[in-house]
Order: sequence, then C-alpha cells, then structure tokens
Amino acid sequence: MTINYKIIFQILLRSFKEAFNWNLWKWLSTIGIGLILSAIPIGKELFEWDTKREIKFVIATILILYLFRFLAIFLKESLKYFHETYRNSVFGEAIIVLKDSFANTHFYRKTPGHDDTEFMKIMITFCNNLEFIYNKITQSECSVSIKVPRYDPTVHENTVLMNLTRDITHNSRDTQTYCNTKHTLIGNTAFTFSFNQVMNNTKEKHYIHNAINDDPKYLNTSKDCYKDGILPYNSELVVPIVPVVNNKVRNYDCLGFLCVDCSKKNAFMTKYEVALLEGVADGIYDLISERNIFNNKSNTVENGK
Repeated sequence: MTINYKIIFQILLRSFKEAFNWNLWKWLSTIGIGLILSAIPIGKELFEWDTKREIKFVIATILILYLFRFLAIFLKESLKYFHETYRNSVFGEAIIVLKDSFANTHFYRKTPGHDDTEFMKIMITFCNNLEFIYNKITQSECSVSIKVPRYDPTVHENTVLMNLTRDITHNSRDTQTYCNTKHTLIGNTAFTFSFNQVMNNTKEKHYIHNAINDDPKYLNTSKDCYKDGILPYNSELVVPIVPVVNNKVRNYDCLGFLCVDCSKKNAFMTKYEVALLEGVADGIYDLISERNIFNNKSNTVENGK
C-alpha cells in the first residue's frame, strides 16, 4: 500500500479548517461558555485566581476544545483515506492476480480440441485466486465455488446443481453428505433470485446477503449438511455465469453460478466486489459453453455406438 503524503497534508489542512466550523463557536457561545464561566468561581476559591489567570483559563480551555475537535476530524478523515487506499491496492492486486488466469484461459481457447484436465486446472486456479482476493477485500475467510447443472448444460427451473470446482482450501466442504444432497435451484434463495434476474434480463443479476444465518426466510440446501442447519459462513455473493454484455433481444443461457461466501457478516458492501466477480463470470462463460458442447458431442457419439 503506497501512502500519498500530499493527500495526508491536504487532509491535515482540511481538518484544521473544518475545526473552525461555526457549530463549534455556536456551542462555545452558549453551553460551552457557560460551563467555562461556571468553573471560574471554583478556580478563584481553590487556586486564588486573579483576572489575568481567569482569561488564560478561558483561552486555554477554548484551545483544548479546538485541538480535540481538530484531532477527531483528522483521525476520522485519515482512517477513511487509509481504508480507501487499502481497498484500492487490493483491487489493483486483483487485476494482477487475475491477469494470469485470463491469459491461461485465452491460451487454452486458442488450443485446438478440448482437454478436460486442463479446463479443470483453469477453473480451480480462478477459484483459488478469487479466494485469495476476497480474503484480502473482506479481511476474513472466504470460499469460492463454481456451481453448474448436474444433468443439463444450462440452468432451468428444475435444475439440480453441483460443484464444478471449489477453491482448494475448502475442498473439505464437499463431504459425502453434501455430494448426495439434491441441490435444487428452487431450494436455494440465491440461485433462484439470480436466475430470475437473468430471465427478466435485469441489469443487476447478482445476489448479496450479509447475514444469512440470521434470516429464517433464507433457503439453502446445504444447511442439511451442517449441524443444527448453521452454515459455516454469514455473508454470500452470487453472480450468474452469463455475459456482462448481452443481446437485448434475447437472454443468454445461464450456465451456472459463481459464488463467494465469507465467515463474517456484512462482508460485501461495495459495487467493486460485485463487478470483480461479474467480470470473471463473463470470462469463463465461453469456456464452460465450449465444454458443454464438447461433452454433448461426446455423449451423442457414445449413444450412437
């Protein structure tokens, strides 16, 4: 994270000016002066102040109040700056990390034929890189997975979903119970919402929930895989795997969902977290589509035999 000292100086200057805000002087001219004057008789009795010392006391009190106000404003603005600088550095790092993933994707697409092992390596790398990025963004533990239809190439109302892949850190979630569970579209609030947005060709197709374990109306078929139905995460961000730019005349097929969940509440609060995930979903759309076409041709040949 690079600190711009010119901006720090500007914050310092702005805080100095803001500390002179008329509300401070309005307070001093009413309640503040009254409190100060009420302390003067006490000073006369205890410390035998003369008029000169009384004036010094009043001036010193006003300066201390101003200093506290200045420091409070400077601290608030500085923390805001460092927070934004950190976030920007994280998203800048995300561009660098994802650059290699997209480069491998483009190289793979230029290679004739289909290699499922190579395809899966690319998908896993995307999940691992996104986990690394969202861990930094949220400063917490995140998990990333790609869900696709189990039996069909595209998502529809009766779709049963499965994990195409997941980041390597959280592979342990794919227990036998999880794999045997029927993860239906209509049994999952996030997938149902995103799919409906796709069908309605709505601009914003993502789903965000920042306190899922506190919401009794939230549906998730994975709850049955955990003790007491408590999921190991509290925030969730889901985007459908569709092109970002599409033909307004028709909807593109939804090939699945790209999911990020986080252990802490209120993890996903800005538009950048959504845009980043949508960009990746857009980038892997054609790759998954080509795999579906290849698998469909392979199945056709096998059935023909």
